[in-house]
Amino acid sequence: MKIATLNIDWFKKSKDLQKTIQDEIKKQDLDFLVVNENIESFSFHDNYFKYHSKPIPTKEEFQHLDYEIYLKGATPVRTTIYSRHHSIQEIKTIDNYTSVCHKFTIDQKQISIYGTIIGTWGIKYQEEIARAELQNFKADIQNILKENKNVIIAGDFNTSFFENEKRQLSTINSRTELLNFTDNLNIFRATEKIENCIDHIFVSENLKQLSTFKTSTFLDGDILKDNPHKGIILELHF
Repeated sequence: MKIATLNIDWFKKSKDLQKTIQDEIKKQDLDFLVVNENIESFSFHDNYFKYHSKPIPTKEEFQHLDYEIYLKGATPVRTTIYSRHHSIQEIKTIDNYTSVCHKFTIDQKQISIYGTIIGTWGIKYQEEIARAELQNFKADIQNILKENKNVIIAGDFNTSFFENEKRQLSTINSRTELLNFTDNLNIFRATEKIENCIDHIFVSENLKQLSTFKTSTFLDGDILKDNPHKGIILELHF
């Protein structure tokens, strides 16, 4: 099973770069892709189901931004799960504008995939927005794990786990908060050793015990013009 996460910055790219992004995603032959800062119309292949978080309102300013003007009429979606597999259940999240979770059957295993973003404004509005996103993330994962043993968590955390890289939401101490939270719940930070990486994939303890892992990246070298974002891949072998 192959899952990736990618922030496309609302797909505000040149036509050539848009095509490059779509082509590179296709090459990865993914089972699942979690896309952050997405638009409802974004697609890369007809053979994928789309599971969106609730579209952001565009008729009025939402959290300091008029998305209707910013995206020139495109419908903003903070998080989408693209899947080759049909969802067997949607799992509710606290902030459905930001996070989305669905359950799938893969190799006779029920696996829940949770996509989110912490720090939708990056380093801005950390106390007002990012802190709430972090707390909602924690509460969501605790709730999901109560009834689901096999969970994959993916998205944009705006946090590197290399202290010397100085990439985190420092006002809310996102690195320490995420380290402590995942350690307490025995969640495996599968991508924490990828350098210059703020988008991550985590795996629940039970699923970790059932799998071997391999990580890789795509759209590297600031191809996205949004450093340090790049495509992050986790392959699980059961």
